[in-house]
Amino acid sequence: MTSQKQSQITNEILQGNLVKLMFKLSFPGIVGMLLIGLNTFIDALFAGRLIGETALAAISLALPLTSIAIGCAMSIGVGCASILSRAIGAENTKIQSKIFSTLIILSIIVSSLITILAYIFGKQLIAFMGGEGEVASYGIDYFKTYMLGSTFLIIAVSSSQLIKAEGKIRLASLFTSIYVVTNIILNPIFVIIFDWGLQGIAFATVISAVVYSTINCIYFISAKIFLPVNCKKLNIKLDLIALDLLPAILSIALVTMISQVTGILENVVLFKSIAYYGTDSDIAFGGATIRLYSLMISPFYGLAQALQPVVGMNHGANNYQRLKNAYLTFVIGGTIFLILIWIPLQLFPRIFISWLIPDFNFTYNNLLNFHIVTFLLPLISFVSCSIQFFKAIGNAKIAGVITLMRQIILFLPILLILPIFFGVSGIYYGYASVDLLFTLIVALFTWIEFRKIYFRSISKR
Repeated sequence: MTSQKQSQITNEILQGNLVKLMFKLSFPGIVGMLLIGLNTFIDALFAGRLIGETALAAISLALPLTSIAIGCAMSIGVGCASILSRAIGAENTKIQSKIFSTLIILSIIVSSLITILAYIFGKQLIAFMGGEGEVASYGIDYFKTYMLGSTFLIIAVSSSQLIKAEGKIRLASLFTSIYVVTNIILNPIFVIIFDWGLQGIAFATVISAVVYSTINCIYFISAKIFLPVNCKKLNIKLDLIALDLLPAILSIALVTMISQVTGILENVVLFKSIAYYGTDSDIAFGGATIRLYSLMISPFYGLAQALQPVVGMNHGANNYQRLKNAYLTFVIGGTIFLILIWIPLQLFPRIFISWLIPDFNFTYNNLLNFHIVTFLLPLISFVSCSIQFFKAIGNAKIAGVITLMRQIILFLPILLILPIFFGVSGIYYGYASVDLLFTLIVALFTWIEFRKIYFRSISKR
Protein backbone atom coordinates (compact mmCIF):
# COMPACT_ATOMS: atom_id res chain seq x y z
CA MET A 1 0.00 0.00 0.00
CA THR A 2 1.29 3.45 -0.90
CA SER A 3 1.95 6.22 1.60
CA GLN A 4 -0.85 8.25 0.05
CA LYS A 5 -3.35 5.47 0.64
CA GLN A 6 -2.09 4.97 4.20
CA SER A 7 -2.47 8.71 4.84
CA GLN A 8 -6.06 8.49 3.65
CA ILE A 9 -6.76 5.68 6.14
CA THR A 10 -5.02 7.57 8.94
CA ASN A 11 -6.98 10.77 8.25
CA GLU A 12 -10.22 8.83 8.24
CA ILE A 13 -9.36 7.30 11.64
CA LEU A 14 -8.41 10.69 13.06
CA GLN A 15 -11.22 12.77 11.54
CA GLY A 16 -13.88 10.63 9.84
CA ASN A 17 -17.42 9.78 10.96
CA LEU A 18 -17.08 7.27 13.81
CA VAL A 19 -20.13 5.17 13.02
CA LYS A 20 -19.08 4.78 9.39
CA LEU A 21 -15.54 4.08 10.53
CA MET A 22 -16.75 1.40 12.93
CA PHE A 23 -18.61 -0.40 10.14
CA LYS A 24 -15.72 0.01 7.70
CA LEU A 25 -13.11 -1.40 10.07
CA SER A 26 -15.31 -3.85 11.95
CA PHE A 27 -16.88 -5.73 9.06
CA PRO A 28 -13.62 -7.15 7.66
CA GLY A 29 -12.41 -7.64 11.24
CA ILE A 30 -15.55 -9.62 12.09
CA VAL A 31 -15.14 -11.73 8.97
CA GLY A 32 -11.51 -12.37 9.85
CA MET A 33 -12.27 -13.41 13.43
CA LEU A 34 -15.20 -15.53 12.26
CA LEU A 35 -12.82 -17.34 9.96
CA ILE A 36 -10.33 -17.91 12.79
CA GLY A 37 -13.12 -19.19 15.04
CA LEU A 38 -14.43 -21.29 12.16
CA ASN A 39 -10.96 -22.75 11.71
CA THR A 40 -10.91 -24.10 15.27
CA PHE A 41 -14.53 -25.17 14.96
CA ILE A 42 -13.83 -27.00 11.69
CA ASP A 43 -11.04 -28.98 13.36
CA ALA A 44 -13.46 -30.07 16.07
CA LEU A 45 -16.19 -30.74 13.50
CA PHE A 46 -14.00 -33.07 11.44
CA ALA A 47 -12.71 -34.75 14.60
CA GLY A 48 -16.21 -35.38 15.94
CA ARG A 49 -17.91 -36.39 12.70
CA LEU A 50 -15.16 -38.16 10.76
CA ILE A 51 -13.22 -39.79 13.61
CA GLY A 52 -15.51 -39.95 16.65
CA GLU A 53 -16.36 -38.73 20.13
CA THR A 54 -13.00 -39.88 21.49
CA ALA A 55 -11.16 -37.69 18.97
CA LEU A 56 -13.35 -34.72 19.90
CA ALA A 57 -12.57 -35.26 23.59
CA ALA A 58 -8.85 -35.44 22.77
CA ILE A 59 -8.80 -32.28 20.69
CA SER A 60 -10.78 -30.52 23.44
CA LEU A 61 -8.16 -31.49 26.02
CA ALA A 62 -5.35 -30.32 23.72
CA LEU A 63 -7.04 -26.98 22.97
CA PRO A 64 -5.67 -25.11 26.01
CA LEU A 65 -2.17 -26.36 25.16
CA THR A 66 -2.30 -25.45 21.47
CA SER A 67 -3.53 -22.05 22.57
CA ILE A 68 -0.01 -21.42 23.87
CA ALA A 69 1.21 -20.75 20.32
CA ILE A 70 -1.69 -18.40 19.60
CA GLY A 71 -1.13 -16.68 22.93
CA CYS A 72 2.54 -16.05 22.16
CA ALA A 73 1.64 -14.75 18.70
CA MET A 74 -1.01 -12.39 20.04
CA SER A 75 1.32 -11.16 22.78
CA ILE A 76 4.06 -10.22 20.34
CA GLY A 77 1.61 -8.87 17.76
CA VAL A 78 -0.46 -6.76 20.13
CA GLY A 79 2.65 -5.35 21.81
CA CYS A 80 4.11 -4.26 18.47
CA ALA A 81 0.72 -3.10 17.14
CA SER A 82 0.15 -0.81 20.13
CA ILE A 83 3.48 0.90 19.45
CA LEU A 84 2.84 1.10 15.71
CA SER A 85 -0.64 2.68 15.84
CA ARG A 86 0.51 5.36 18.29
CA ALA A 87 3.59 6.00 16.13
CA ILE A 88 1.38 6.49 13.07
CA GLY A 89 -0.81 8.94 15.00
CA ALA A 90 2.30 10.84 16.13
CA GLU A 91 3.83 10.59 12.60
CA ASN A 92 6.96 8.92 13.97
CA THR A 93 8.41 7.07 10.95
CA LYS A 94 11.59 6.08 12.81
CA ILE A 95 9.63 3.84 15.17
CA GLN A 96 7.53 2.45 12.32
CA SER A 97 10.64 1.29 10.45
CA LYS A 98 11.84 -0.87 13.36
CA ILE A 99 8.66 -2.74 14.17
CA PHE A 100 8.56 -5.56 11.60
CA SER A 101 12.10 -6.86 12.05
CA THR A 102 11.66 -6.75 15.82
CA LEU A 103 8.46 -8.76 15.53
CA ILE A 104 10.07 -11.42 13.33
CA ILE A 105 13.03 -11.97 15.65
CA LEU A 106 10.86 -12.14 18.76
CA SER A 107 8.54 -14.61 17.00
CA ILE A 108 11.39 -16.95 16.03
CA ILE A 109 12.91 -16.92 19.52
CA VAL A 110 9.61 -17.59 21.30
CA SER A 111 8.34 -20.24 18.84
CA SER A 112 11.59 -22.20 18.99
CA LEU A 113 11.37 -22.33 22.78
CA ILE A 114 7.77 -23.52 23.00
CA THR A 115 8.24 -26.14 20.25
CA ILE A 116 11.13 -27.72 22.17
CA LEU A 117 9.11 -27.71 25.39
CA ALA A 118 6.08 -29.23 23.63
CA TYR A 119 8.11 -32.19 22.38
CA ILE A 120 9.85 -32.78 25.70
CA PHE A 121 6.75 -32.52 27.91
CA GLY A 122 3.89 -33.25 25.49
CA LYS A 123 2.87 -36.55 27.10
CA GLN A 124 2.96 -35.11 30.63
CA LEU A 125 0.96 -32.04 29.60
CA ILE A 126 -1.85 -34.08 28.04
CA ALA A 127 -1.92 -36.29 31.13
CA PHE A 128 -2.05 -33.17 33.29
CA MET A 129 -5.09 -32.05 31.30
CA GLY A 130 -6.88 -35.23 32.38
CA GLY A 131 -6.28 -37.35 29.30
CA GLU A 132 -6.22 -41.12 29.80
CA GLY A 133 -6.07 -44.14 27.53
CA GLU A 134 -7.13 -43.63 23.93
CA VAL A 135 -8.10 -39.98 24.55
CA ALA A 136 -4.57 -39.27 25.80
CA SER A 137 -2.96 -41.06 22.84
CA TYR A 138 -5.01 -39.03 20.36
CA GLY A 139 -4.28 -35.83 22.25
CA ILE A 140 -0.50 -36.35 22.32
CA ASP A 141 -0.32 -37.01 18.56
CA TYR A 142 -2.45 -33.96 17.78
CA PHE A 143 -0.58 -31.62 20.15
CA LYS A 144 2.95 -32.52 19.04
CA THR A 145 2.07 -32.34 15.35
CA TYR A 146 0.30 -29.02 15.79
CA MET A 147 3.31 -27.51 17.55
CA LEU A 148 5.53 -28.39 14.56
CA GLY A 149 4.10 -25.34 12.83
CA SER A 150 4.31 -22.98 15.79
CA THR A 151 7.02 -20.80 14.20
CA PHE A 152 4.95 -20.17 11.09
CA LEU A 153 1.74 -19.71 13.07
CA ILE A 154 3.29 -17.20 15.47
CA ILE A 155 4.86 -15.15 12.67
CA ALA A 156 1.58 -15.15 10.74
CA VAL A 157 -0.74 -14.22 13.61
CA SER A 158 1.59 -11.61 15.13
CA SER A 159 2.32 -9.88 11.81
CA SER A 160 -1.40 -9.82 11.10
CA GLN A 161 -1.79 -7.58 14.15
CA LEU A 162 0.62 -5.09 12.56
CA ILE A 163 -1.46 -4.96 9.41
CA LYS A 164 -4.54 -4.25 11.51
CA ALA A 165 -2.66 -1.56 13.46
CA GLU A 166 -2.20 0.33 10.19
CA GLY A 167 -5.98 0.29 9.76
CA LYS A 168 -5.79 -2.26 6.92
CA ILE A 169 -8.11 -4.74 8.56
CA ARG A 170 -9.69 -5.79 5.27
CA LEU A 171 -6.31 -6.89 3.93
CA ALA A 172 -5.48 -8.76 7.13
CA SER A 173 -8.82 -10.57 6.91
CA LEU A 174 -8.13 -11.53 3.30
CA PHE A 175 -4.86 -13.17 4.31
CA THR A 176 -6.63 -14.91 7.18
CA SER A 177 -9.28 -16.28 4.82
CA ILE A 178 -6.57 -17.89 2.68
CA TYR A 179 -5.24 -19.61 5.81
CA VAL A 180 -8.67 -20.90 6.83
CA VAL A 181 -9.71 -22.04 3.35
CA THR A 182 -6.42 -23.93 2.98
CA ASN A 183 -7.06 -25.70 6.29
CA ILE A 184 -10.64 -26.56 5.36
CA ILE A 185 -9.50 -28.07 2.06
CA LEU A 186 -6.67 -30.09 3.60
CA ASN A 187 -8.64 -31.47 6.57
CA PRO A 188 -10.85 -33.95 4.67
CA ILE A 189 -7.97 -34.86 2.35
CA PHE A 190 -5.71 -35.87 5.24
CA VAL A 191 -8.46 -37.53 7.30
CA ILE A 192 -10.53 -39.30 4.64
CA ILE A 193 -8.11 -39.92 1.76
CA PHE A 194 -4.80 -40.36 3.60
CA ASP A 195 -6.46 -41.80 6.74
CA TRP A 196 -4.12 -39.89 9.08
CA GLY A 197 -6.81 -39.46 11.73
CA LEU A 198 -6.48 -36.68 14.29
CA GLN A 199 -2.82 -36.19 13.38
CA GLY A 200 -3.95 -35.34 9.84
CA ILE A 201 -6.08 -32.49 11.22
CA ALA A 202 -2.99 -31.10 12.95
CA PHE A 203 -0.91 -31.47 9.78
CA ALA A 204 -3.52 -29.47 7.87
CA THR A 205 -3.14 -26.63 10.36
CA VAL A 206 0.67 -26.70 10.07
CA ILE A 207 0.68 -26.48 6.27
CA SER A 208 -1.97 -23.75 6.35
CA ALA A 209 0.18 -21.78 8.80
CA VAL A 210 3.14 -21.99 6.42
CA VAL A 211 0.99 -20.50 3.65
CA TYR A 212 -0.37 -17.81 5.99
CA SER A 213 3.02 -16.64 7.26
CA THR A 214 4.49 -16.63 3.75
CA ILE A 215 1.75 -14.33 2.46
CA ASN A 216 2.12 -11.92 5.38
CA CYS A 217 5.89 -11.73 4.99
CA ILE A 218 5.60 -11.12 1.26
CA TYR A 219 3.32 -8.20 2.06
CA PHE A 220 5.81 -6.65 4.47
CA ILE A 221 8.86 -7.01 2.24
CA SER A 222 6.99 -5.65 -0.75
CA ALA A 223 8.15 -2.26 -1.99
CA LYS A 224 4.59 -0.93 -1.93
CA ILE A 225 3.92 -1.05 1.78
CA PHE A 226 3.71 1.89 4.14
CA LEU A 227 6.17 0.53 6.69
CA PRO A 228 9.68 1.28 5.41
CA VAL A 229 11.12 -2.23 5.82
CA ASN A 230 14.59 -2.75 4.37
CA CYS A 231 14.78 -6.33 3.06
CA LYS A 232 18.57 -6.33 3.20
CA LYS A 233 18.41 -5.79 6.94
CA LEU A 234 16.20 -8.77 7.69
CA ASN A 235 18.98 -10.68 9.43
CA ILE A 236 19.39 -11.25 13.13
CA LYS A 237 21.29 -8.32 14.58
CA LEU A 238 20.82 -6.65 17.91
CA ASP A 239 20.06 -3.29 16.33
CA LEU A 240 17.16 -4.82 14.43
CA ILE A 241 15.52 -5.97 17.66
CA ALA A 242 14.97 -2.27 18.48
CA LEU A 243 16.13 -2.44 22.08
CA ASP A 244 14.75 1.03 22.75
CA LEU A 245 11.25 -0.18 21.94
CA LEU A 246 11.43 -3.47 23.83
CA PRO A 247 10.22 -2.15 27.22
CA ALA A 248 7.08 -0.67 25.67
CA ILE A 249 6.48 -3.71 23.44
CA LEU A 250 7.08 -6.25 26.18
CA SER A 251 4.92 -4.44 28.73
CA ILE A 252 1.88 -4.76 26.46
CA ALA A 253 2.99 -8.20 25.29
CA LEU A 254 3.29 -9.35 28.89
CA VAL A 255 -0.27 -8.28 29.64
CA THR A 256 -1.54 -10.15 26.58
CA MET A 257 0.53 -13.19 27.53
CA ILE A 258 -0.80 -13.08 31.09
CA SER A 259 -4.29 -13.01 29.65
CA GLN A 260 -3.51 -15.94 27.36
CA VAL A 261 -1.67 -17.97 30.00
CA THR A 262 -4.33 -17.43 32.64
CA GLY A 263 -6.90 -18.22 29.96
CA ILE A 264 -5.09 -21.51 29.36
CA LEU A 265 -5.00 -22.08 33.10
CA GLU A 266 -8.72 -21.35 33.15
CA ASN A 267 -9.31 -24.03 30.53
CA VAL A 268 -7.04 -26.46 32.36
CA VAL A 269 -9.01 -26.03 35.57
CA LEU A 270 -12.27 -26.15 33.65
CA PHE A 271 -11.59 -29.43 31.84
CA LYS A 272 -9.82 -31.06 34.77
CA SER A 273 -12.84 -30.23 36.91
CA ILE A 274 -15.20 -31.67 34.32
CA ALA A 275 -13.01 -34.79 34.05
CA TYR A 276 -12.91 -35.15 37.85
CA TYR A 277 -16.60 -34.59 38.57
CA GLY A 278 -18.01 -35.95 35.30
CA THR A 279 -17.55 -38.53 32.56
CA ASP A 280 -16.09 -38.65 29.04
CA SER A 281 -19.51 -37.53 27.80
CA ASP A 282 -19.33 -34.50 30.09
CA ILE A 283 -15.89 -33.68 28.66
CA ALA A 284 -17.25 -33.97 25.11
CA PHE A 285 -20.24 -31.76 25.96
CA GLY A 286 -18.05 -29.25 27.78
CA GLY A 287 -15.65 -29.15 24.84
CA ALA A 288 -18.50 -28.70 22.38
CA THR A 289 -20.03 -25.93 24.53
CA ILE A 290 -16.77 -23.99 24.87
CA ARG A 291 -15.91 -24.34 21.17
CA LEU A 292 -19.39 -23.30 20.08
CA TYR A 293 -19.32 -20.36 22.50
CA SER A 294 -15.92 -19.32 21.16
CA LEU A 295 -17.13 -19.62 17.57
CA MET A 296 -20.18 -17.47 18.22
CA ILE A 297 -18.31 -14.65 19.96
CA SER A 298 -15.17 -14.77 17.80
CA PRO A 299 -16.68 -12.45 15.14
CA PHE A 300 -17.17 -9.79 17.83
CA TYR A 301 -13.45 -9.76 18.62
CA GLY A 302 -12.98 -8.48 15.09
CA LEU A 303 -14.97 -5.42 16.11
CA ALA A 304 -13.04 -5.05 19.37
CA GLN A 305 -9.70 -5.32 17.58
CA ALA A 306 -10.84 -2.72 15.06
CA LEU A 307 -11.02 -0.31 18.00
CA GLN A 308 -7.27 -0.67 18.64
CA PRO A 309 -5.92 1.44 15.73
CA VAL A 310 -8.65 4.04 16.31
CA VAL A 311 -7.76 4.47 19.98
CA GLY A 312 -4.02 4.14 19.38
CA MET A 313 -3.80 6.71 16.59
CA ASN A 314 -6.05 9.24 18.33
CA HIS A 315 -4.11 8.80 21.56
CA GLY A 316 -0.85 9.36 19.67
CA ALA A 317 -2.36 12.50 18.14
CA ASN A 318 -3.60 13.71 21.59
CA ASN A 319 -7.17 13.64 20.28
CA TYR A 320 -8.75 12.60 23.58
CA GLN A 321 -12.40 13.54 23.06
CA ARG A 322 -12.53 11.59 19.79
CA LEU A 323 -10.86 8.66 21.58
CA LYS A 324 -13.69 8.60 24.14
CA ASN A 325 -16.39 8.92 21.47
CA ALA A 326 -14.82 6.09 19.48
CA TYR A 327 -14.77 3.84 22.53
CA LEU A 328 -18.48 4.44 23.26
CA THR A 329 -19.42 3.95 19.61
CA PHE A 330 -17.69 0.57 19.46
CA VAL A 331 -19.08 -0.60 22.82
CA ILE A 332 -22.67 0.16 21.77
CA GLY A 333 -22.20 -1.35 18.33
CA GLY A 334 -20.62 -4.46 19.81
CA THR A 335 -23.42 -4.93 22.34
CA ILE A 336 -26.07 -4.81 19.61
CA PHE A 337 -24.07 -7.28 17.55
CA LEU A 338 -23.74 -9.74 20.44
CA ILE A 339 -27.45 -9.55 21.29
CA LEU A 340 -28.22 -10.68 17.75
CA ILE A 341 -25.98 -13.71 18.33
CA TRP A 342 -27.24 -14.31 21.86
CA ILE A 343 -30.95 -14.64 20.96
CA PRO A 344 -30.71 -17.74 18.70
CA LEU A 345 -28.30 -19.40 21.13
CA GLN A 346 -30.87 -19.06 23.91
CA LEU A 347 -33.76 -20.22 21.73
CA PHE A 348 -32.17 -23.16 19.91
CA PRO A 349 -29.21 -24.51 21.94
CA ARG A 350 -29.76 -28.16 20.99
CA ILE A 351 -29.49 -27.39 17.27
CA PHE A 352 -26.21 -25.51 17.62
CA ILE A 353 -24.53 -28.04 19.93
CA SER A 354 -25.60 -30.89 17.63
CA TRP A 355 -23.28 -29.48 14.98
CA LEU A 356 -20.38 -30.89 16.99
CA ILE A 357 -21.90 -33.90 18.73
CA PRO A 358 -24.83 -35.00 16.52
CA ASP A 359 -25.57 -38.29 18.34
CA PHE A 360 -25.26 -36.89 21.86
CA ASN A 361 -28.05 -37.70 24.32
CA PHE A 362 -28.81 -34.26 25.78
CA THR A 363 -30.16 -34.03 29.31
CA TYR A 364 -32.05 -31.17 30.93
CA ASN A 365 -28.96 -30.24 32.95
CA ASN A 366 -26.82 -30.13 29.80
CA LEU A 367 -29.06 -27.54 28.18
CA LEU A 368 -29.45 -25.60 31.43
CA ASN A 369 -25.68 -25.40 31.81
CA PHE A 370 -25.35 -24.16 28.25
CA HIS A 371 -27.88 -21.39 28.96
CA ILE A 372 -25.99 -20.41 32.12
CA VAL A 373 -22.64 -20.08 30.31
CA THR A 374 -24.06 -18.04 27.43
CA PHE A 375 -26.51 -15.88 29.39
CA LEU A 376 -24.12 -12.94 29.99
CA LEU A 377 -22.68 -13.00 26.48
CA PRO A 378 -23.77 -9.40 25.56
CA LEU A 379 -21.57 -8.00 28.37
CA ILE A 380 -18.46 -9.13 26.48
CA SER A 381 -18.65 -6.02 24.30
CA PHE A 382 -17.98 -3.63 27.16
CA VAL A 383 -15.31 -5.80 28.78
CA SER A 384 -13.36 -6.52 25.57
CA CYS A 385 -13.47 -2.94 24.31
CA SER A 386 -12.20 -1.72 27.68
CA ILE A 387 -9.26 -4.13 27.63
CA GLN A 388 -8.44 -3.15 24.04
CA PHE A 389 -8.62 0.48 25.13
CA PHE A 390 -6.07 -0.01 27.94
CA LYS A 391 -3.67 -1.85 25.63
CA ALA A 392 -4.03 0.69 22.82
CA ILE A 393 -3.11 3.64 25.05
CA GLY A 394 -0.14 1.71 26.46
CA ASN A 395 -1.54 1.34 29.98
CA ALA A 396 -0.16 -2.14 30.52
CA LYS A 397 -0.35 -1.92 34.31
CA ILE A 398 -4.13 -1.59 34.53
CA ALA A 399 -4.72 -4.12 31.77
CA GLY A 400 -2.54 -6.61 33.64
CA VAL A 401 -4.19 -5.99 36.99
CA ILE A 402 -7.73 -6.55 35.77
CA THR A 403 -6.66 -9.65 33.84
CA LEU A 404 -5.08 -11.19 36.93
CA MET A 405 -8.09 -10.26 39.03
CA ARG A 406 -10.39 -12.22 36.75
CA GLN A 407 -8.33 -15.35 36.33
CA ILE A 408 -6.55 -15.68 39.67
CA ILE A 409 -8.65 -13.87 42.26
CA LEU A 410 -12.10 -14.68 40.85
CA PHE A 411 -12.02 -17.68 38.51
CA LEU A 412 -9.81 -20.17 40.32
CA PRO A 413 -11.40 -19.94 43.79
CA ILE A 414 -14.97 -19.91 42.50
CA LEU A 415 -14.46 -22.76 40.04
CA LEU A 416 -12.66 -24.89 42.60
CA ILE A 417 -15.27 -24.37 45.33
CA LEU A 418 -18.66 -24.52 43.59
CA PRO A 419 -18.23 -27.99 41.99
CA ILE A 420 -17.69 -29.43 45.46
CA PHE A 421 -21.32 -28.59 46.27
CA PHE A 422 -22.99 -28.72 42.83
CA GLY A 423 -20.88 -31.19 40.85
CA VAL A 424 -20.46 -30.58 37.11
CA SER A 425 -23.23 -27.96 37.16
CA GLY A 426 -21.20 -25.94 39.70
CA ILE A 427 -18.54 -25.44 37.03
CA TYR A 428 -21.03 -23.68 34.79
CA TYR A 429 -22.49 -21.65 37.68
CA GLY A 430 -18.97 -20.50 38.56
CA TYR A 431 -18.20 -19.52 34.97
CA ALA A 432 -21.21 -17.20 34.82
CA SER A 433 -20.56 -15.74 38.29
CA VAL A 434 -16.99 -14.82 37.34
CA ASP A 435 -18.17 -13.04 34.18
CA LEU A 436 -20.62 -10.89 36.14
CA LEU A 437 -18.15 -9.89 38.86
CA PHE A 438 -15.41 -9.20 36.32
CA THR A 439 -17.69 -6.87 34.35
CA LEU A 440 -18.23 -4.75 37.48
CA ILE A 441 -14.47 -4.55 38.14
CA VAL A 442 -13.70 -3.51 34.54
CA ALA A 443 -16.42 -0.83 34.75
CA LEU A 444 -14.70 0.71 37.77
CA PHE A 445 -11.22 0.80 36.21
CA THR A 446 -12.55 2.14 32.90
CA TRP A 447 -14.40 4.97 34.64
CA ILE A 448 -11.23 5.92 36.53
CA GLU A 449 -9.12 5.96 33.35
CA PHE A 450 -11.58 8.12 31.45
CA ARG A 451 -11.63 10.57 34.36
CA LYS A 452 -7.85 10.85 33.99
CA ILE A 453 -8.21 11.40 30.23
CA TYR A 454 -10.82 14.09 30.86
CA PHE A 455 -8.55 16.05 33.18
CA ARG A 456 -5.62 15.55 30.79
CA SER A 457 -7.64 17.00 27.92
CA ILE A 458 -8.65 19.98 30.08
CA SER A 459 -5.01 20.70 30.96
CA LYS A 460 -4.02 20.74 27.27
CA ARG A 461 -6.60 23.35 26.28
